[in-house]
Amino acid sequence: MNKIITLLLTFFCFVANAQKNFKISGILRGFEENSLVKIDRENITLDSCRIKNGKFELTGNLEQSPSSVYLVIKNGKDWVYSSFFIGNENITIDAKIEDFPHSVKTKGSKYDDLRYNYTLLRKELNIERNKYLKEMLTLREQKKWNDSLQNEYWGKSEPFGKITIIDRKLDEIQKDFIAKNLNSYYALYLLEMSKTQYSKAELSNLVSQLNPNFKKTIYAKSISSHIKNPDLKIGDKFYNFLALDSQNKKVNFSDYFDGKYVLLDFSTLFCGFCQQAIPELEKIKKVQNDKLEIVTFYVDESQKGFEGLSEKHSENWNILWDKKGRLSDTYAKYKVFGTPTFYLFSPDGSLVQKFDGFYEDLSEQIEKALSK
Repeated sequence: MNKIITLLLTFFCFVANAQKNFKISGILRGFEENSLVKIDRENITLDSCRIKNGKFELTGNLEQSPSSVYLVIKNGKDWVYSSFFIGNENITIDAKIEDFPHSVKTKGSKYDDLRYNYTLLRKELNIERNKYLKEMLTLREQKKWNDSLQNEYWGKSEPFGKITIIDRKLDEIQKDFIAKNLNSYYALYLLEMSKTQYSKAELSNLVSQLNPNFKKTIYAKSISSHIKNPDLKIGDKFYNFLALDSQNKKVNFSDYFDGKYVLLDFSTLFCGFCQQAIPELEKIKKVQNDKLEIVTFYVDESQKGFEGLSEKHSENWNILWDKKGRLSDTYAKYKVFGTPTFYLFSPDGSLVQKFDGFYEDLSEQIEKALSK
């Protein structure tokens, strides 16, 4: 009897564990034998393998499930990819190289069919957009780019630029798709990603239409936090938050206010401008150590990425994260739309200045703000 109970417990534990992981397998046609295949989330590779007899298999775990991931394949010198929206589930793919990136369909996923339908709705426009981007690149390489061409491609007022027209059409498709499929994980994911394109009244109306179960999702909570918390203006008090430091200790952001200015740096590992900012931050910290504290907040959810960013900085650098990535309450409150983003607060916690993006003279700009 005890053996039977043990076997049953082992079986149920196995089933429970199996449900916590994903498996993507199948056939890839037209690719070179032994081509590298990998599955990425937030630029972190979750698993990789080689194509053998046209077949592949990848496994892993999604801490945030369902999530957007990328299947990336190196075919000779070229890289091809396709995005998917999956959970910790078993899915299969049977695709030709010509299907990438817009026409790859999965089987077995509870979530990815909507992603596939959405991709098809935007396919022709995205192909046209990529054509214009290649034209731009060629013109720049030929050193023919000028203000007239800038307006021709990117003009924001009538007559709109070629790419601007496409982007406006893509936005219309997206908003219509979200409205029609609102009570789904994928539509909520899209809404969270594009929330800045809506007024707060529009967002509130959409959130009010969510079923109770979807209102509890991390996507809906992030949108609600965005609605609830106003943009910080000069003189406003900082938003406090609880996070983990590099020693896995819980700390409050408010703990860093100890008579100094505090620079809050939203950053990530796989961001070129974030990497360029690091020596500037190290420089200003060294020069203004008695006057300035710098706190870096890692915006993604990967432990590997957090540790990697920590290693880029000097020893004992203040670096925090909350394991929730870009869906965290902190990310939403501070209205971070790209990295790096910096908020400089006075010793009393009032906002002195916000810096969006990286500047080559970042340290000089921060020093100037400190002298105000």
